[in-house]
Amino acid sequence: MVVSNLDEAFASLVPKGCWSYQNAQSLSYEDNTFDWVFVSEGLHHCRSPHRGLLEMYRVCREGIVVIEARDNTLMRLAVRAGLALRYELTAVTSQSCNAGGLDNTSVPNHIYRWTEAEIIKTLRSYDPSGEPQVEFRYGLRLPSKDASTNPRQRFALQVGGPVLLALTTICKRQRNQLAIIARRPTALYPWLRYNKNQLEFNPGYAQPHQPRKINLSS
Repeated sequence: MVVSNLDEAFASLVPKGCWSYQNAQSLSYEDNTFDWVFVSEGLHHCRSPHRGLLEMYRVCREGIVVIEARDNTLMRLAVRAGLALRYELTAVTSQSCNAGGLDNTSVPNHIYRWTEAEIIKTLRSYDPSGEPQVEFRYGLRLPSKDASTNPRQRFALQVGGPVLLALTTICKRQRNQLAIIARRPTALYPWLRYNKNQLEFNPGYAQPHQPRKINLSS
């Protein structure tokens, strides 16, 4: 196991030989270095969260596990009402305003919230050799009423917390956390083949029926 981060503050807590200073958007590892690559609530600190996602995918052999915030109707309403943050000020203030923001600087990062569709489209674009095997899990994470410094948020949590919990129990896709388990394709698309270990178009692929061209000049 290797634990990596831009911040070495917690490196001493990791067993000797298991720590590596890494930028998630440009990992120094070769392709397919690790069986699995895992991140928990870190990609939204990247200048390009999608690039961080694809770097994880590049260095994995089997798959990736990602836990991040989810974009949905309830979350967008909460942001508009001031009950949820658009930029993560608390991550910076909790580190004495010196780090914890964009690329671990003191600049608060935008909280990038993901959808299932963009995960699948991003992986398909990066690796068009076959269909990625993607699963999703949903979780609800609410700030503590006592820890919140926003009076409006504290009141909303006290009054609406139980209602929100009941609602998201029924409508799981309205929860604010998304877990992504993405495995590499298990088979090539039928229009591809390997030729001397090189991936190429399969000339023997039977293309779908093409509409007959009509001559309109007559």
